[in-house]
Amino acid sequence: MRMAEATLSEKLAQHFISLRLESIPEAVIHATKLHILDSVGVLLAGSHLETGKITYDLALSFGRAGSAAEVTLPGTQGKVSLLDGVMAMASASHCGEMDDIHGGAATCIGAMIVPALLGLGEKHGVDGRTFLEGAIGGYETTVRIGLAINGPSLFGRGWWPSTLCGVFGVALAGATLLRWPVEKAVNALGIAGIHAGGMLTGGGEGSTARHLTFGRSAQTGVLALLATEQGLKGPTRIFEDPRGFCLTLCENPRWDYLERLDDYFLPEVAFKPFPCARQLHAGVEALLYLLDENRVSANEIHAIELGVPRGVAAMIDRPHIMGKRAASLASGQYIMAVTVLRGKLDLDSFGDVFLRGDGVLRLMEKVTVKASTALDSYFPRSWPGRVRIKLIDGRSLAREVLVPKGEKENPMSANEVEQKFRTLAAPVIGEGKTRVLLEQIMKLEKLTSLDDLFSALRPGFA
Repeated sequence: MRMAEATLSEKLAQHFISLRLESIPEAVIHATKLHILDSVGVLLAGSHLETGKITYDLALSFGRAGSAAEVTLPGTQGKVSLLDGVMAMASASHCGEMDDIHGGAATCIGAMIVPALLGLGEKHGVDGRTFLEGAIGGYETTVRIGLAINGPSLFGRGWWPSTLCGVFGVALAGATLLRWPVEKAVNALGIAGIHAGGMLTGGGEGSTARHLTFGRSAQTGVLALLATEQGLKGPTRIFEDPRGFCLTLCENPRWDYLERLDDYFLPEVAFKPFPCARQLHAGVEALLYLLDENRVSANEIHAIELGVPRGVAAMIDRPHIMGKRAASLASGQYIMAVTVLRGKLDLDSFGDVFLRGDGVLRLMEKVTVKASTALDSYFPRSWPGRVRIKLIDGRSLAREVLVPKGEKENPMSANEVEQKFRTLAAPVIGEGKTRVLLEQIMKLEKLTSLDDLFSALRPGFA
């Protein structure tokens, strides 16, 4: 009698749950540690931003209602339940728009995978090798699903590829961390899939609740694990069923991404050097080059044109942000204007002095976003941008960046990633604990306990 072919969930679970560090290329392991470090840094910084504080308070309010104190809220001394903690951590991780992303899959990943692993790891007690293996499985799963359904195509239909695909990555990362058998992992993938969601609605209005979508997706992945433990049954063919995840979202899925599992996509996941939507990074890079190379000041500029692929132009054409930080993060007009005014782009670029300042508002009126057919062929393999500056004296300056900083082809060095981490973490937990965290994460494979790592996530002396 012929045995039934394994489902896609079974293939994914079997492959990634059985992976062990000794069979994984050293370059992949090193990249994983850098992405964990980066994700912890953006989480700590996000915990002190307005939206991060609100989601932390939301999680703490559930605790006051009687939930168990199981996991740490990084950047604070507070502890909450696993589900509430993962929700708050993932929301805080994304709200600063500094989290990593795979452009081809259009999925931000670390902001969901790492908070979920931190919560599960603290509650259950795991070693560093297991943590790394869970992270690799979670990243790889999220990227592969985003590629299979052509994640970038979902932007135009209002779906958020990151939150749709992230539930699966979290579920499989957690199942790997907990050393589950394949059948339990498959069940968790099915439960996660039927609860997947997330819409882009509200970005232009400055809706801060959209960051909670990241939190809810990470929470859903963990909930799928808990529901499996309690005996709830999920679909085993969540991907390939005619009414399943892939065919619901994509007319012609690329099934090969879910079947051929021998290579690694994690080294392709990009770091973000700037705290803004990835669609704008190439433009920021080009603009900073022109400003520095030509010593241009704001009062010399007549107009700025930002060209981007047609697939993202509508998302970043936001001339009216109404002083709202959440809307400004993906506003081509605001990002170009504040970068000109300050000569850089960092978290301080989104303070009220700039969001409501006359200088930035006047410059925004000079910025136009243009859909460029010439850049279409590069997207979504890379997310390019072209900046043209017309000066009052009649001169015209132009710069094109086809591969923004942080991609594999235009990488941030390990030192640059570590410096980004220090810049984000130290104001929250102090220099001493920042050093401890850096040391702990970069030697994860040698740690038999993560207690020192979790201790370092809380403010105070090292």
